[in-house]
Amino acid sequence: MTTEQLRQLNTIIDHYGAIHQKDKAIEEFSELITELSRCQQEPNEPYYTENIIDELADVLVMCNQLMIIFDCFGEVEERIDFKINRQLKRMKSEV
Repeated sequence: MTTEQLRQLNTIIDHYGAIHQKDKAIEEFSELITELSRCQQEPNEPYYTENIIDELADVLVMCNQLMIIFDCFGEVEERIDFKINRQLKRMKSEV
């Protein structure tokens, strides 16, 4: 995420408000879930891939807004590292 994108996201949050953007995040997450479900039913349909890309972009935008709202970029990065490493350890124990 660029500095300019972060500035723009702050502008959006300031305009609509944190409560509205949290609700919008729920909506966008739901739309991604719907597209993923459709894709599972028709995995080779290119239409669904395009929709998933759009919905993933929406979700990532909203995730970044939520990290701004909750002021938790650093904490999220730490948890991402933790969760990736934990899963890699689990995978090693499966072998």
